Amino acid sequence: MPVIEHGFRLERHLQDFLIDNWERTELGQEWEIYRETGDEEAGFEYPTDAGRIDILARHKNRSEWLVVELKKDQSTDRVIGQILRYMGWVKRNLASPGEEVKGLIISSDVDKNLQYALAVFPPGYIRVMRYRVQLFLEPVGFDDKKNT
Repeated sequence: MPVIEHGFRLERHLQDFLIDNWERTELGQEWEIYRETGDEEAGFEYPTDAGRIDILARHKNRSEWLVVELKKDQSTDRVIGQILRYMGWVKRNLASPGEEVKGLIISSDVDKNLQYALAVFPPGYIRVMRYRVQLFLEPVGFDDKKNT
């Protein structure tokens, strides 16, 4: 059966899909989307004076924050400044002393310049994940005797 791989047309579609399916993803096993009292979706497009964080999450068991930056297409090294800015804002404004702030870039592909830029950071400080969207079409057979 042929599989069609495709990306998202808009970054917002990728964001909505991740939010709607968070618990079913690898991320949902360890991280929960940040919530504030009275605001269940606080970690979605989290507003800061440094820009909007696509997804802000907290580790379920450790004192860690996760800043998730989404790119619908290929990520370049320009995303490093953006995610570091958001991570710094979280460190100054939300994290308690001793809490770690990590970064995650999710995109459909990664260019070599981003890989070079990430090589100077300690492992796990800023991770990159590639997303894939697949569409499966399955035929549905009907038994004519049962459907009449």
